[in-house]
Amino acid sequence: MLSEDALCAGVVGQDDGARGAGMKLSVAANYDVELVPKLAGFPVAEVYGKLPVDVVGGGRPGYMSTRLAKRELAEYVAALKEHGIAFNYLLNSSCQGNREWSRHWQKKLMRLLDTLGSMGVRRLTISTPYLLERVKAAFPQFYIKAGIYAQIDTPRRARFWQDLGADALTLEAFSINRDFSALRAIRAAVSCELQLIANHPCLPNCPTQPYHQAGISHGSDGSRNVFIDYCFLSCTLRRLEDPSLFIKAAWIRPEDIAFYEAMGYENFKILERGIPSADLLQRVEAYSRRCSGENLADLILPYGFKQAPAKPSFWFLRHFFRPGQVNPLKLRPYYVMMKRHGMLFPLARNPFRIDPARIGPDFIKEFEHRHCSHLSCADCHYCEEIAARAVTVDPDFRQEQLEQVRKARQALLDGGLWGV
Repeated sequence: MLSEDALCAGVVGQDDGARGAGMKLSVAANYDVELVPKLAGFPVAEVYGKLPVDVVGGGRPGYMSTRLAKRELAEYVAALKEHGIAFNYLLNSSCQGNREWSRHWQKKLMRLLDTLGSMGVRRLTISTPYLLERVKAAFPQFYIKAGIYAQIDTPRRARFWQDLGADALTLEAFSINRDFSALRAIRAAVSCELQLIANHPCLPNCPTQPYHQAGISHGSDGSRNVFIDYCFLSCTLRRLEDPSLFIKAAWIRPEDIAFYEAMGYENFKILERGIPSADLLQRVEAYSRRCSGENLADLILPYGFKQAPAKPSFWFLRHFFRPGQVNPLKLRPYYVMMKRHGMLFPLARNPFRIDPARIGPDFIKEFEHRHCSHLSCADCHYCEEIAARAVTVDPDFRQEQLEQVRKARQALLDGGLWGV
């Protein structure tokens, strides 16, 4: 078995600078101005983020977003510019609830785009065709990247978005990060920049993806309807029940970046927005150096940090108390589960471990001939075998959280939240 140092040292393309000549990273924003100079020491081309709520909405519910005023966003964008890093503002919701056809919505959109332009923002991420065309018609100076919610996973879809006017495309990480024939075909089909999400933790080919994306989109569009993440609860439960899903998720190991570069992919997106600076920098450094470190779970999970992500006072009541909707007191199982899991709360020790040294140096090459989207896991067992030796979950934590997550999920199913 290779040690971590031996594994990282053997990576194709690794050098002492460990920066990757062609690599460009798109990094999540946590709005820590003091972190910006440190990011500038790595191949960070842009940082992406958004206000907690705006007229379009985005890819995270408002309650998970860093509290941020427009003035603070402008200061952050200016700090990035001083260090040669662009800011990409996310207008990446999958649904506007048909509000986009109203005069009121259109006026608010134009005001938002004017405001962003005055801040010096020149990059946007958009996931709906009409919005892309509308913005390009009114503000052709914006560089627009199609987001993951556009579900670009075939050459035909990639060509559609390029022809529509997208300057770059984010490919749909759930299903094709390990489908190399699809990745090669998409790269051959378009000339624009292509981006892969490097550390996505979601289930492979996630069946709840469209429903989840729609719910999240409306959780940050100012509609003030409560968003309760049923999909995330269900996926968390499945991972606790079946740890092999930690391996089946379509993340890219830092050690395998060169494999994707050889196919023509040089742009990689790093999650997660709002996480503590030390953890965000750890992820940037790991992918820049092409080395996973001691625990791959530290690079891919959106929770479990020693320092709590920033959130406003009384955030739970702010976001979940809506008269006539949900009684927040009934959400106690959900709140307790989040706190014990380290979701938006600090956690003294990450109970999840994925040991890079036990995955093996040829991990990614095995997917060349497996074509997971056409296979039944019951007929393969590759990921199960790796998980058996590489994935560990603290047994006491696992047992407690299995019970807690089931309890929180059941609270959503039995009607008790609404008194029906």
